[in-house]
Amino acid sequence: MHLRFAITLSFVILLCTSIELRATITGPAPADGDGPGSQVCPMCCQGPAGTPGIPGLPGNQGQFGHAGAKGDSGVKGQKGELGPIGAVGNPGPKGNDGMGLPGKVGPRGPPGLVGGTGEAGVKGQKGEPGQNSDNSANRVAFTVTRTSPSDISTSHNTRLPFQHAWTLLQGANFDLPTGTFTCSLPGTYVFKFSVCKYYPSSLYVHLWKNDDRVVSGFSTDSATYEQVSGSALLVLQPRDSVYLTMYGKAYSESTYHYTSFSGLLLYAE
Repeated sequence: MHLRFAITLSFVILLCTSIELRATITGPAPADGDGPGSQVCPMCCQGPAGTPGIPGLPGNQGQFGHAGAKGDSGVKGQKGELGPIGAVGNPGPKGNDGMGLPGKVGPRGPPGLVGGTGEAGVKGQKGEPGQNSDNSANRVAFTVTRTSPSDISTSHNTRLPFQHAWTLLQGANFDLPTGTFTCSLPGTYVFKFSVCKYYPSSLYVHLWKNDDRVVSGFSTDSATYEQVSGSALLVLQPRDSVYLTMYGKAYSESTYHYTSFSGLLLYAE
């Protein structure tokens, strides 16, 4: 719309300019039509050329033309012929001879001849039946525990007593008040102990054979209850004694037996 208005306005301005220029050159026409103004002005009498008009704005872009028709598809070529088959190659060399499977086992041969036999010896007489021996005396084992709450000692030589025997076989000789085992049958024995340390004290426990200290255990941690334990394998003769001594404070109770001492005869001499 603006484009059309601009073109029209330019055309009107050009037309008005042309009319004014022409009226200036020719002048007014005479009344009777015979004067010199009625004649056309010669070429030499023409005035200067007028000012060129303003160029018009470019026009709108034209519409695209219709698409052309699709061309014909080309002709598909023919499939080529197969080439000739190649010649067969020569066979390879023969491989080495492999090892065959083992043959079947042959039949078993006939048994050999039995050699000569010597004279049979005289059969002895049947012996008298032996007497059954009582091995109950050869069974030595014990396990004892403490039931009192605590026991205090200020010497490493104080024996640890016990109050209850859970296992005490016929051949075991154990004295609860002194906590002492006395050997009655020579042999090899194993001993184990586990003593609970009372909180918040320290505890040392020693396993003795007669007057010799064999093994020891201790705990100096005063923050908790702890188990002090040890074991030993001893060869004993009759009247040898094995016992525990303690320094510090041991703990136990009647329901949970935290302190115990055990011994067992592995084999007699």
